[in-house]
Amino acid sequence: MPKSKKDSSSEIAKMAGIHEQLKEQTDRLNTVLINLRYEGKTNLGKNLKEVWGILFFFEKEVCLHVEAEEKLLFPFLQAHVPRLEPLINLFHSEHEDFKRNLKRFRLAMEELCGENGDHHRAKRIDNVREIGTYLIYLLRQHMAAEEESIYKAVLHELHQGEREELEKLIASHRASKAA
Repeated sequence: MPKSKKDSSSEIAKMAGIHEQLKEQTDRLNTVLINLRYEGKTNLGKNLKEVWGILFFFEKEVCLHVEAEEKLLFPFLQAHVPRLEPLINLFHSEHEDFKRNLKRFRLAMEELCGENGDHHRAKRIDNVREIGTYLIYLLRQHMAAEEESIYKAVLHELHQGEREELEKLIASHRASKAA
């Protein structure tokens, strides 16, 4: 039986599904950044551990997702739905902005974790919060725009054969990354 347009086990649905996990992680990050500032020294270790966990998720899962979009999804859509090219260019630049600020976020976290003095720690926390908050809003806006354009185009504008071809490309890419 052929897969329906919205088959949740499809590779395309899995790619779109990372957005749900990312929404949960950005919500968690927002909460923990507030906690980091207002819970003080007593919960500092717990809050830092949680931020590190979210940062690792961003560095691993989100970066793999971005790579798959840039290497597979975007070129495929540019070839099959050329009117999306301006949006794809915007998404490329947002991906670059995300990667650049993710590195800044890691650096800020490393500086915070290496800080011993209370006076400088407050400044380091503020820096982590500033960069983290920017990442949260960048990611939320980016996901919403992708869902309304790119992922809808995959479901509604590609023909069945094109979707199947894209599915195979994504499955092959996923298998090469798992190996």
